[in-house]
Parts: sequence; structure tokens; C-alpha cells
Amino acid sequence: MWMLSFVPDALLHIVVIGIMIAGIGIYTLSFLTRFVPPLIPYSGIARIIGTILLVGGIYFYGSYETEMSWRDKVAELEAKVAVSEKKSAEANIKIQTVVREKIKYVKETRVVIQEHIKNVETKIDSMCKVAPEAVDILNEAAATPGAKK
Repeated sequence: MWMLSFVPDALLHIVVIGIMIAGIGIYTLSFLTRFVPPLIPYSGIARIIGTILLVGGIYFYGSYETEMSWRDKVAELEAKVAVSEKKSAEANIKIQTVVREKIKYVKETRVVIQEHIKNVETKIDSMCKVAPEAVDILNEAAATPGAKK
């Protein structure tokens, strides 16, 4: 069935309708052959062939309609995927912007904390006693970036 995807839809539709019409035509002609004496032996065969073509045409028409409905659904879903990809790209840009801002804030905070530590460095003595300002600065450095007291 996948090979039918290479055949243009309009041509496939014409062939399916043609098979149904041929089946109807041959079936109808099978009744008219009763009135022509040389064709009387072929009326039963014509009726069988007409019936087979008609049933086959109806079956192919149903298959054709099913295939077209699936193709429509695929096209619809491809359109939705394209919209989702566009929204995803926009969301990624927003996320990257937020991440850059947070990284920038963390780096700026780290520089400020390092400056505070250098300023309080003189208050730390050789006995390893830490001044309360140093503890506050280290606690501030360990705090979540952006969290305010």
C-alpha cells in the first residue's frame, strides 16, 4: 500500500471510480446480453465479472477514503508539531536568558563576597578566632542567590 503514495491522489481516485463504474456497466450489460443470441452464454460470466469489479471498486474506494483521512490527520499533526517547535524555540530563548542572568548575578555576588572577605581579613587573628562579620559574610555567600533577608 505504501507504493500508492507515489501515485497522484487524483489519478488514484479516478482509477477507483473507474473500476466501480466498469463493474456497474458490465453488470448492467450482462442483463442486456440475454436479448442477443450469440452473447447469451457470456451473460453469466459478465454478471460475475461485473459483480467482482463493483465489489472490488467499493472496497478500493473505502480504502482510498481511509488513506486520505489518515493523510489529513498526518498533515494536521505535522502542522501542530511545527507550531510546538516554534513555541519550544521561543521558550528555550527565554530559559537561556534567565539562566544567563542568574549566572551573571552569581558571579557578581561572588565578587562582592570576595571583596568583603578581603576587607574583614584583618579582623581574623592568628588564634583562628573568626570575627562575627566574617561569619556573616560566609553565611551570605552560602545563601541562595537572590534570596534576601
